[in-house]
Amino acid sequence: MTQASAQDIAIQQCLTEETEAMNALATLLKKEQLALSNGDLDTLNQTTASKSDLLRQIVDLEKIRGTHLGTLGFASKPEGMQDYLSKFPDTTVTAQLWKDLLTVSEQAKEDNRTNGLLINRRLSQNQIALGVLGHGNSAGALYGPSGQASLGSANVKGSVPR
Repeated sequence: MTQASAQDIAIQQCLTEETEAMNALATLLKKEQLALSNGDLDTLNQTTASKSDLLRQIVDLEKIRGTHLGTLGFASKPEGMQDYLSKFPDTTVTAQLWKDLLTVSEQAKEDNRTNGLLINRRLSQNQIALGVLGHGNSAGALYGPSGQASLGSANVKGSVPR
C-alpha cells in the first residue's frame, strides 16, 4: 500500500465521520428551528449544548483531515481537498464523500442562517415589549436604572422638588 493510498483511506474515514457529524448538526439545527418557532426554551437549552459538542467534533475532524492532506503536500483548507481530488482523479469514493460533506454543510449553513433570523426576530419582539412596558405607563418613570424609586422625576403630591 502506498503512502497516498493509505492517506486516501484515512481521508475517506475522516470525510465519513465529518459527514455523519454534519448530518447530526443539520438535524439538530432543524430541531432548534422548531424550538425557536415554538418558544420552547427547554429544547433550546438542550440543542445549544449538543450543538457546541458537535461543532467541536467537526473542527477536530477537519484538523485531522488537514493533517492527512498536509502529509501529502496539500493545503489543509478546502482548496487543498480540491487539489488533492484533481491530482488523484481515481479517488472517486473520496470525491463522492467530499461532495456529500459539502452538500450537508451547505444545508446546515442555511439552517443556521434561518435560525439566526428567527433569533433576531424574537429579540426584536422582546425589545419592543420591553419598550412598551418601560415607557407605556407612568409607573415606569418612578424607577431609575438601579431599580430604586426615583421620585425626583415624578410629580408626587406633597413631595419636595429636588
